[in-house]
Amino acid sequence: MKTVNQLAEETYPGDTFDTALPQDWVNAMRERGFDVRGNFVTLYPFVGVPYMAPITDQGIRIAAVVASTVR
Repeated sequence: MKTVNQLAEETYPGDTFDTALPQDWVNAMRERGFDVRGNFVTLYPFVGVPYMAPITDQGIRIAAVVASTVR
């Protein structure tokens, strides 16, 4: 089984990321029924604001569900 760090390096090669996630975001996602730990990293784009980025298939599914329910 690959580590979160290994998955992030493979998914976002050359990008700056942190395996730590903002606790408020983790809590908010848990309240919505999602366990995001191990499925996301904090990605730091060259320009712009850091964001939570999926690194697993489960993370992609979570992101898709959340994005489809945003109003």
